[in-house]
Amino acid sequence: MDEYDEFGNPIGGSAGESSESSSISSEDHDELKQIVENEESDHEEKGIETSSNQIILPEDKAYYPSAEEVFGSEVETIVATVDAKNINEPIVEPLDEEAFKIEEKDLPETMYSKQYMWELMKIPSKVRNVALCGSLHSGKTSFVDMLVNETHKLSTPSSRYTDNQTLEVDRGITIKASTMTMLLGDISGHSLVVNLIDAPGHTNFIDEVAASVRLADTMVIVVDALEGVTKSVELALKIAVNTNTEICLMVSKIDRLIMEVRLTPLDAYYKIRKTIEEVNDVLKAVGGENVSPVLSPALGNVCFESATFNICFTLMSFAKLYIQQRKLNAISAYDLAAKFWGDSYFLDGKFTKITDDVLGSASSRTFVKFILEPIYKIVTRAITLDPENLEEFVRKKLGILDIRHPEFKKDPRVLLKRLLGSYFGLSSSPFAEMLRDIGPSPIRNAPNKLKSLYVSEKLDSITEHVQKCDCDGPLIAYVSKLVNSRDGSRFYAELRVLSGTLKPSSSVKLLGESYSQEFAEDMKVQDVRRTFLECGRYRIKVEGIPAGSIGLISGHGIDSFITKTATIYDIHIPDDQMHIFKPMGHVLQPVFKVAVQPFNPSDMAKFTEGLKHTNQSYTGCEIKVEEGGEHAIIGYGELYMDCLLRDLRKLYTKIDIKVSDPMTRFAETCVDMSMVKLDIKSNNQKNSITIIAEPLDPQISSDLEGALITMSTPARKMSKIFRQKYGWDALAANSIWAFGPVENHSTCVLCDDTLPDETNKDSLMAVKESVIQGFRWAAREGPLCDEPIRDVRFRIIDARISPDFIEANSAQIIQMVRKACHCALMTGTPRLLEPLFEIEITCLSKIAGKMGRFLDKRRGSIIYRSFIDGTPLSKVIGMVPVIDSVGLETDIRLLTDGKAMCQSVFTKWQVTPGDPMDSTCYIPLLKPAPIKSLARDFTMKTRKRKGLDDEPSLQRYVDEETWHKLQSTGLFE
Repeated sequence: MDEYDEFGNPIGGSAGESSESSSISSEDHDELKQIVENEESDHEEKGIETSSNQIILPEDKAYYPSAEEVFGSEVETIVATVDAKNINEPIVEPLDEEAFKIEEKDLPETMYSKQYMWELMKIPSKVRNVALCGSLHSGKTSFVDMLVNETHKLSTPSSRYTDNQTLEVDRGITIKASTMTMLLGDISGHSLVVNLIDAPGHTNFIDEVAASVRLADTMVIVVDALEGVTKSVELALKIAVNTNTEICLMVSKIDRLIMEVRLTPLDAYYKIRKTIEEVNDVLKAVGGENVSPVLSPALGNVCFESATFNICFTLMSFAKLYIQQRKLNAISAYDLAAKFWGDSYFLDGKFTKITDDVLGSASSRTFVKFILEPIYKIVTRAITLDPENLEEFVRKKLGILDIRHPEFKKDPRVLLKRLLGSYFGLSSSPFAEMLRDIGPSPIRNAPNKLKSLYVSEKLDSITEHVQKCDCDGPLIAYVSKLVNSRDGSRFYAELRVLSGTLKPSSSVKLLGESYSQEFAEDMKVQDVRRTFLECGRYRIKVEGIPAGSIGLISGHGIDSFITKTATIYDIHIPDDQMHIFKPMGHVLQPVFKVAVQPFNPSDMAKFTEGLKHTNQSYTGCEIKVEEGGEHAIIGYGELYMDCLLRDLRKLYTKIDIKVSDPMTRFAETCVDMSMVKLDIKSNNQKNSITIIAEPLDPQISSDLEGALITMSTPARKMSKIFRQKYGWDALAANSIWAFGPVENHSTCVLCDDTLPDETNKDSLMAVKESVIQGFRWAAREGPLCDEPIRDVRFRIIDARISPDFIEANSAQIIQMVRKACHCALMTGTPRLLEPLFEIEITCLSKIAGKMGRFLDKRRGSIIYRSFIDGTPLSKVIGMVPVIDSVGLETDIRLLTDGKAMCQSVFTKWQVTPGDPMDSTCYIPLLKPAPIKSLARDFTMKTRKRKGLDDEPSLQRYVDEETWHKLQSTGLFE
């Protein structure tokens, strides 16, 4: 029987088969046999038994090599048959949004009802808007932390709670002002809603201080009891006086008098009194006779604070404490508090034996005996006594029972904080009582706030509504600044409501800074989406912000419309009744400058959008495009610019940016009267004008910059000021046409000194507006290097204007006047002005002598040096050019091993050494220019940076014939 395989083929061959059926050659047979043997050997290696008739299942076949065959036996391979990710997790993880602000995830629990606080805000007399200003590291933020810990139930004690930006936490200083809305109770148990604004203390962020004071009714100036008055305090007091804001004083860090310098109680009293006198002296110097009354603990407008001791007290709080403890019900708290300050002495320890006799012993002053000595005794016992004796002293002598036994074994500083806090009670109570008695409520301060902010001086319906401060009246609000969101993608508008209630989901009229009834394009009808109360690291969503309160609003398009400040009106108020509130001017002129551009030119759209957001966030900066196309950013100082550029890179653009070396803005002036009178013609040769330039009194420029004199000042009043204050004659005082370069920031004066018998006055008056525009254009961009002109008086002494309107059109007149002003400056010995920083250095007295030699290397000098009474510190005041101040603060810290504090403030302009027109000056390559070549060096480098390749020359402004005549005189080259 024949045998067949699984495919039906016969196995083997029959005898009858032909030779053709088996035609495989011996060579092919050997090759086929070798292939079969190789396959069998492969199966043996894989552990598969083979036989000629074995059936191999599909699952047993090896279609692909194993992982071990591919990677080798040394590599561990893992085969995962189950998804390792949770079903709720996305396969592609989204990009993490970087947070630039620290915010609470949930609203923290407070000691009061948030709903009750909001309801109480509807009563303006129960609201206080307070700006907390002062020196750097004077304890402002630490004091706010004390109030937060007393009013909030936080898992951990707050630390710098109002420093809610990551940059502030990293640097350890306050950069942006932050509002903390709290409900505080005074000593009598009455509640106040306090909108407390923690403002920066560094002088570079003075714009944030100004924005905070404009929102507040009261400014509490915080002064370190040890260091005394600094430049930051002077600037803050100046802002408060100019805005007619009530001022209170907080003498902070009184613990330093005890723990650091270890003064006796009497010496500590003298030190505190000296500090208060210094503040009053500055206040009188800034405000003059308008400031009244002075700051004094006896008047109730001074309090004392120490975050280290966890105490805040006033004379009134101490008086009530003594009355309560000793049951002196027959004595009035006000009468007793008045005896705790000044030349009041106690005789036998009884409160009925207090005298004002100057023959009393100095150590028996009431402030020393009744206030300082008890604090000294408690501090001394807490530090020196062992836990057992200290516990006995606290229980029996002080009567404090709420401190548990284990707490006496803690660190003395921690125990001292707990002990003093228990003895003196809540720190918020004396502070709230001072605000209640001294700080004006929004309804009481409404007329002062209106006078300092409102553009219109007329009594109109808007004025009446604001003065009433009625929550049910028409909506009127003022936006002071914009506040970043958590990721920096949008802004909230921080505002103060002056009338009515700003409710969410309402439509309002939003007025920009350039709005006027003549130019009404800068207005937008906008929907307000939500309203909030700002509380440091969290926001409370509310159903409206009533009149007299401060809050935040959000809405699609609000942050894109507002540049820096804005005015909000009810949608039903007619347009002819609306006026804006004054835009915030510069307290100090920004002079520190850098040029920026995107690293990748294709990112220009992101870059310009980021510059817009930067301009909105930093209210004091200036951003403009130079002639060469570069974007220039101008700020207050090195630290200010460093923070601004960081936000520009990481927060607003998120692209790589190229930044130039630090620069400064310059100014141009003349030091002599124009040497010649040049008749400048218009382009069509139909008009001509003659203008001469002469130096202007710097005091006039200072008053113009401070807006003490404006073109809105009545003509008679202005003439009287110039005659009596500046010594001008009556003809010159009545001939003032305009101030420039811009109306709210002027440093030059244009006068009409033409005579009626020599000049057609009617033709000249017909083109007056064009002449003023040409003058302001010339003053805004000077002939040396397109920098503003300062301290120059331009006088029109002759003019021939065509009677034909077409021949004397604005284009011809403006160009002609600009050229005439530049020509007048070039013939009046032009000079380049550079800004100066006033450097305030607080350091140990033994190293103060090194500062002079150190500043000499930067063209600086020491102008004042004094010892700080009662301390081993000295205060050094110096002057340094801004362009040479880069890295100065870092170098001073390195020189003194971190023992010196340095702050710089722009103070004035000075003439740069050298002649900017002298082309023979030697300017070496890659080396500092000699002193006498600085003006030329700065001028040429500024022109090159702006794309002005040619040299400054008078030849550009006169015709060829006139130029040859001037050269022949030998006065001009």
